[in-house]
Amino acid sequence: MPWASPRLVPLLLYRRALANHNRRAAPLMEEESMITTLRFTPTWLAAGLFVLAGCGDKSPKQASAKEPGAPEPTVSVASESTPAPAEPVTVSTAPVSFETAEAAFRERRYADAVRDFTAYTADRPGNAWGFYMLGLSSWKAGNLTAAEEALRQALSIDPTHVKSYVNLSRVLLDAGQPDSAIAMLDTVLKIDDSLGEAYRLIGRAHDAKGERDEAVTAYHEALVLDSTDVWSMNNLGHTLILQGAFDEALRPLARAVELVPEVATFQNNLGIALERTGHFTLAAEAYRAALAADSGFTKASVNLQRVETLKEDPNIPPVDLKSLSQEFVQQISSWANEGE
Repeated sequence: MPWASPRLVPLLLYRRALANHNRRAAPLMEEESMITTLRFTPTWLAAGLFVLAGCGDKSPKQASAKEPGAPEPTVSVASESTPAPAEPVTVSTAPVSFETAEAAFRERRYADAVRDFTAYTADRPGNAWGFYMLGLSSWKAGNLTAAEEALRQALSIDPTHVKSYVNLSRVLLDAGQPDSAIAMLDTVLKIDDSLGEAYRLIGRAHDAKGERDEAVTAYHEALVLDSTDVWSMNNLGHTLILQGAFDEALRPLARAVELVPEVATFQNNLGIALERTGHFTLAAEAYRAALAADSGFTKASVNLQRVETLKEDPNIPPVDLKSLSQEFVQQISSWANEGE
């Protein structure tokens, strides 16, 4: 399917293209994540295999990259929040309040939350929020099939329940069904076309399909709607790395790190972009920052060990990450102007 350049497509044209795409999309399948395996040649990048895995934009996922003759470097992908392996669920016959069930979810006792929301929805079969929370709890407990069923039930009760569409798209991405996820998100945009999160997830769906230009376009749209969306910045940087556009990837990653320096995934991806542009000293600093944020981030440790063996070319012009971050802010403004 032909698509226009992501740097030229204004908002309305993108939406029209998205609608045309969805009319041709495959029947429903399943949901979400973002882990990447990259293989780099001695000329830095030869090929990349991108596999989605995750949802929520809050828990980092890692990915690996291998360069012949060197330890294994790694690019971390934007994972919003990945479900755990399926947990056994008990059945409750006693009445359960929404607050009790929600408390189990917030305390990350997902099997208990599934049990409690199952009981809650049995008593209140017309409550969309109950099925929505049952879907989230099932997803977090690792049961994608049950999550999809519950979220679709929520939508059958309330066809305008945006959160159910959004999180169903995440379930579908985790289940490896990016076309179905895009169809859900297209419905979201018909209800609320100002939701940047929907464009971010559309970007992830295109990334899952290997459609890098379309993914970049979607991340642009997400950032036009929310210029502080650090996960869209990270995802954009990650996709640009996959395209071999390491210089271009520096800007969104520098901005993400400036806004939220404590996320190991952001620091690690910035390190990769810096390393691939020859800025080994700054790359090492980024990998160290990733490890400071998450001492168990072994892939950042491997990256650091590798980059510390490399000698930086003194003829390479220095890079100012703060300036690059501000340049990215200006880029977002220019994209917004293109869509007017």
